[in-house]
Amino acid sequence: MKKVGRFIFLCMILCLFINRVNALSVSKNNITIDKGGSENIELYANSDKEINKVEFTLIYMSNDVPASFIINNNYSDSNPNGIKHTISLGDAKSGKILLGTININVKKNPTEKGGSVNIHSAKGYTADGEVVNLNSQSINVTIGTPVNEQEEEVKKEEPKEEPKEEKKEEEKKEIDKNLLDKIESNLVKIELKKDVFEYTVIIDKEVKELDLKPVAKDKDTKVEISSQKIDEIKDNKIIITASNGDIKQEYIIKLSEKEDIVVTIDKDKFKEDNSYKGKWIGVSIVLVVILMVGFVLTKKK
Repeated sequence: MKKVGRFIFLCMILCLFINRVNALSVSKNNITIDKGGSENIELYANSDKEINKVEFTLIYMSNDVPASFIINNNYSDSNPNGIKHTISLGDAKSGKILLGTININVKKNPTEKGGSVNIHSAKGYTADGEVVNLNSQSINVTIGTPVNEQEEEVKKEEPKEEPKEEKKEEEKKEIDKNLLDKIESNLVKIELKKDVFEYTVIIDKEVKELDLKPVAKDKDTKVEISSQKIDEIKDNKIIITASNGDIKQEYIIKLSEKEDIVVTIDKDKFKEDNSYKGKWIGVSIVLVVILMVGFVLTKKK
């Protein structure tokens, strides 16, 4: 009877771990790419149901780290050059499906230290039109320094015979470059980092004017800001200029509209899948019967 009890226990454990796998996945979520370099990341759709079409939206968050989708040669993409892709698989497939690769590049002279690539609004479609929602994926990219540039930087950093007073003055100027303490706003969030003077913020499409309020570290620092009205902003950039004596520093705030990354739910086509409920009820009834039989046999023995 002990063996029967163990068998029943294992059945219950297996039932608890039986779950649908409907997801996007990538071969790597965190990578480092040198300046001017590139890397390909594999993109998969994982589904326990047979699907013949997959949709998703791919965007990159930094112009220094652009990305594009390269489809698997066995399939077709209705919009290969856009951000929203519709992949036709031909015959219905299930399991782990290689959709293609995401090609990520880093510019030779980047202004940022990294970027990210987001894949969202992903759906799979069965042959009868049923929608299978897939999760999102994010790839974080850190910009590295090529070996030859590292060697040049080491040479530049070799100690030179300079008067101590000049070194102190040089250090003081570097500290003074960070003239702002913070940038306040009720619409966006900007966290200033040391020696970083360019930031990207995402705004709602309905916003007509931002409310950035730069706060200087020193009361003697003069701060000027370009127009914050959306229709007056040039190149999607707001420039904040801080100056204190001979030191002048610009903070560049890049704007990106939220509509590019909004997740859209297709309410007309979506059909809720409740078939798993009937399966669970059937499994539960079978387990209860097995437990009762085991109990009766134990009592008789």
